[in-house]
Amino acid sequence: MQVTCDNCRKIYKVDENQIKGEKARLKCRACENIIIVTKPQPTPAQPLKPATLKPAADRVAPPKTTEKPPVQQDYIPGLGKRKVRFGIFWKISFVMLIVSLLPLIILWSITYKESASRIRDDTERLFTLTAQDLGNQVDNWIEKNVWALQSAAEHPAIQSMNRQEQERILKDIHKKFPFTYLVFTVGLDGRNIARSDDVPLKDYSDRRYYKDIIKGNKLSWQTLIGKTSKKPSLVLAVPINRGSQLIGVLAAAMTIDEISKNVARWKKGKTGYAFLIDEKGKVVAHQAKQVVVKERNLNRHPLIKSFKRGNWTTHTTHFNNNEGKAFYGHVRKIKRGWAIALQQADAEVFEPLKRVQDFALILLIATIVIVSLIAWISARAIVTPIMKLTDVAERMSLGDLNMQINIPSKDEIGLLAEAIKRMQISLRLAIERLRRKR
Repeated sequence: MQVTCDNCRKIYKVDENQIKGEKARLKCRACENIIIVTKPQPTPAQPLKPATLKPAADRVAPPKTTEKPPVQQDYIPGLGKRKVRFGIFWKISFVMLIVSLLPLIILWSITYKESASRIRDDTERLFTLTAQDLGNQVDNWIEKNVWALQSAAEHPAIQSMNRQEQERILKDIHKKFPFTYLVFTVGLDGRNIARSDDVPLKDYSDRRYYKDIIKGNKLSWQTLIGKTSKKPSLVLAVPINRGSQLIGVLAAAMTIDEISKNVARWKKGKTGYAFLIDEKGKVVAHQAKQVVVKERNLNRHPLIKSFKRGNWTTHTTHFNNNEGKAFYGHVRKIKRGWAIALQQADAEVFEPLKRVQDFALILLIATIVIVSLIAWISARAIVTPIMKLTDVAERMSLGDLNMQINIPSKDEIGLLAEAIKRMQISLRLAIERLRRKR
């Protein structure tokens, strides 16, 4: 097929098979004018010729015509609405998200660190003060009983090593200290001399507290299952001296319940509790009674293990239990070589922080949704008139100068629409002048 340049009247041959769609735009090689080519409908009687595009050398230019070319109203493939990879919508959304979320994220990170540090400090302070208080209660209770035994050991009736005289004093001690279920004396051979109850005399030569006193210790104690009570008990023992000579042992046995009631009752939340161990690592007080009854040794407990590895130095640390759960713990050494420990699950310690974190996450998601909605509305208000003006410009480039431009905006986009209107009028007048000259 042949096409003619409207400006310089140069003739070209065009292969319609190379035209994608119904129309195409060609550029005149002589005057660089844009030529609009409409693809004809092929018929069986007229096969298409090979694709060529070359000037016709021996062709006579057709006479000039005054008829106006038809106004092209349709889009040419490749023109019209085009896909934008990173348009105004995404730019506005990105900028608004950065501006709104960046300060929120920075504030949250700072607040999170400060809150976590404050919770750790508060928990450590609470554990420290609680351990000191519970430790002082245990120490004071033991000291009071030790003082009572030492005072009784200096009584002439006790030093007499006479059963009748000793029993009278021992029963008075038992009445004054009802939590002691048994007060008794032991001779150098380990046999009972006198008791505060009416139970037959027994042999205590196998007890460690007896052996410690015989070796010369001024005080000894032992946690054990009592021969009389058959319950976990604490036995305190002091020497009976006549002058500088050791003549026997005075001991008092008391149930663990009395010494451990404050320790075992302490709780914090659902997972926080305290426990007391002796110098051998054996449980003296624990919220689980079966642990005390079985005289369980806690030397392998992660908290106690780190405590002993640190030479029994008071410290606060994180550790994992046998089930792999994280805990926050504090252990403190008290008198007699004992230690009191407190622990609580990390998840419960930092539960307030998790609630704040969940709230911040909800706030973050809500902010993203709101900002995205605002960005979409804002971008739509900007992009819609721009796309209308783009459509007008595309059609103007194809020769359609009769497009209606209806952009009522009073902002910069409105100014752009007015400028395109003026350009449309100017182009229309210029084309009219060119036609009249021909």
